[in-house]
Amino acid sequence: MPLLDLGYRSWEGERTPRFLRWLVVAATGILMIWRGYWLRSMVVVALTPAVFTVFGFFMFEQGLQDYEARQIVSRIIERQFKMTELAETLISDPDSARHDVWAQFWLWFFRYPQAFGMVVVLGVVAPRLVSYDLRSRAYLLYLSRPLSPLEYLLGKGAVLWFLIVVIATLPALAVYCCGVLLSPTWNVIEQTWDLPLRIFLATLTLALPTSAAALFYSSMTTESRFAGFAWFATWIVGWVTYAILTSTAVFDPERANELLSRWQFVSPYHTLGQLQTIAFAANREQDPFWFPICASIAVTVGGFFLAHRRISGMLKA
Repeated sequence: MPLLDLGYRSWEGERTPRFLRWLVVAATGILMIWRGYWLRSMVVVALTPAVFTVFGFFMFEQGLQDYEARQIVSRIIERQFKMTELAETLISDPDSARHDVWAQFWLWFFRYPQAFGMVVVLGVVAPRLVSYDLRSRAYLLYLSRPLSPLEYLLGKGAVLWFLIVVIATLPALAVYCCGVLLSPTWNVIEQTWDLPLRIFLATLTLALPTSAAALFYSSMTTESRFAGFAWFATWIVGWVTYAILTSTAVFDPERANELLSRWQFVSPYHTLGQLQTIAFAANREQDPFWFPICASIAVTVGGFFLAHRRISGMLKA
């Protein structure tokens, strides 16, 4: 019988459950990107700040028994984190300051080295996730299966979530375990039990809006270099604009916090920083900022919606 006479036949084998089909797209994407030598190298480099964070925990726990080590950590808290009251509490009663000091260490870990690592790694991977499929029309191969455009996008987004978990979440949890082991007593678990949960919350604040924006850029063009340019331009232009608008804060210390919070919306980096501050409850003197929360939700929903509309439109074309 000629092959063309066979026609289409329904699949008679076992199917993946509907709510797990997006994982097939995710697994395929992760296996493909992980073959790249440069990506693996960048991930390894992004994990190195965890070593310095462990050293900070070591110095703090040493400070419980060594006054000189306590003074070093206190100066870091006062000069780098600008938290004078916490630095004073660390000197007088270090045991009660443990939770807040640990939270500050993780806020630094997420906001600075891991945020920069996330921007670079996702800037290398994300532009190609959807744009390559649009250019080669491989998305038709995906969606010819019982797979919806939403499930396709969830699978692509899960590739980025995997990278963020590897870069930020897993090393942060490993640092927490090291901190517990470095502590002289097991009471540390009772004092810091909520911090692993806050690590997951900080991961969500970092992963959802950034992956939605990255997929939006990648779905809007068939040329990945354009998506990559838009991704890096968003972060760089936002940072520079924020630095210019808040430059007068140096000359007016009394209104510095007001100026910094007023213009944070122009910079995605600083908006995410406020979300992470809320996640770790690292600055209890200030009320939660509703703008970064609403902005994060808007970017997440809007990014996935527009990318979904783009993929659905390509199917109808």
